[in-house]
Formats: sequence, structure tokens, C-alpha cells
Amino acid sequence: MEINDIPQDNSKIFRGQRKVVYATQDGNYQTATSNGWETEEFATEQAVEELNQLTNEALDAVKRGEKSPLFYYMYRYRFDLPSLAQATGFWQWQIKRHFKPSVFEKLSDNVLAKYAEAFGVSTSTLKTI
Repeated sequence: MEINDIPQDNSKIFRGQRKVVYATQDGNYQTATSNGWETEEFATEQAVEELNQLTNEALDAVKRGEKSPLFYYMYRYRFDLPSLAQATGFWQWQIKRHFKPSVFEKLSDNVLAKYAEAFGVSTSTLKTI
């Protein structure tokens, strides 16, 4: 894309900020800035809406006693299973197991501390909704 063709749609998701993008000028790549692109804004809003829906569904599952608070916090802080595994160092199968309320209740303080650090909350917060 040429520098002059970079969209400048003043996207509300950027909140007045600008984003660095690569574009060409005279056949050479250079950095330039954009204040948003309508298509990108639409895609971002769709993704956020889906994450909000997953968060609400997770909260309902926790309230029904089907899942541990960890399941809710995973979505609340915009993680998915692979990214949470990467952030904590746990295997995905371990995290899935920790979603079970009976297993979650028995987790050690060290394990809870790893999750709390990934979410940026205290371990006491992690234990409740």
C-alpha cells in the first residue's frame, strides 16, 4: 500500500491515538501512521463483542457451579486456553482440569499465584467472582 493510500478513518477504537503501519513510497517500505480504518474497526468490535459474550457465558457457568472462577477470569482478562498456558507455564490439559471447581478448590497457593500474576489480580480475588 502506498503511504498516500493509508486509511485515515478516525476510528473510535484508537481513541485519538495513531497506529504505525508499513507502506511504500517510491518503491521502498517506510513506517507511517494511521488513525484507523473502518474495516479494522468493524472486525475489532466483532471480536470484542464475542469476547464479552464468552465472558458472560463463563460467569453464568461459574455461578451454576459448573466451572471454577479461573474459567471466568480467563475470558475477563482476554485470554484463551493457548495464551493462558503460555502466560502461566501450565499445560492446556492442566488448565482445563483447573476449570473444575473441585480441582480448583485444592490448588496450591503457588499455582494460584501464577494465575493471579497472569491476570494482574490477587490470589484472593482469583478465588471469588
